[in-house]
Amino acid sequence: MHRLTRDTALAVVCDGLGSRPHSAVGSRAACRAVADAVRHWGGWPDASPDLLLRLIHALWNVRVEHTGRNESATTCVFAAATKGGRLVLAQLGDGLALLKTPQGVTTLEPPGDRFGNTTTGLGIAADLREWRVHIEPRITGPAAIMLATDGVADDLVPDKRADFLNFLVTQYGARPAAERSRAIAKALRAWPTPRHLDDKTVAVLWNDATPETTL
Repeated sequence: MHRLTRDTALAVVCDGLGSRPHSAVGSRAACRAVADAVRHWGGWPDASPDLLLRLIHALWNVRVEHTGRNESATTCVFAAATKGGRLVLAQLGDGLALLKTPQGVTTLEPPGDRFGNTTTGLGIAADLREWRVHIEPRITGPAAIMLATDGVADDLVPDKRADFLNFLVTQYGARPAAERSRAIAKALRAWPTPRHLDDKTVAVLWNDATPETTL
């Protein structure tokens, strides 16, 4: 899901756990919960990111009450930028969040030593410390963010991720929105890893790369 309003820019990617019978419900509910939480949180410049995460959990729990939290478990990764220039990247479970600015590259992802396919997520996490969070107090100048499910992230060579983000922006960014979505979907369906069946979703936020602008 993506939202661009007068006050915030948001992208969120949620990948339901395949072992949970209502993970599709959970992932859709998570996208909506993040969007609602960011809308409320973004209006308070001094509100802490912890409050945002708590609100996401609360809103998600309400939305999946009828299907059950455990049965609706999902990963969640999002980026939210406010009109004041504050940026929050957050990641829970599998997947990838990557921020590229003139100062360098910041990456949020699960630890490489996790056992097998074990992961956390909404419906599983018992502590806010299971989230990985990065805060930029103010973004100015050229910047771009990529969010991806593990079906994309796990196949990217680590030191080429920023190049992949640059490719997405330069190859597709100038196209009309509908055409851009169709072209990226086609590329993801033709993913070059043989017999790779994991869900593949990628979302990108970027600004117009002028030094005066904010994301």
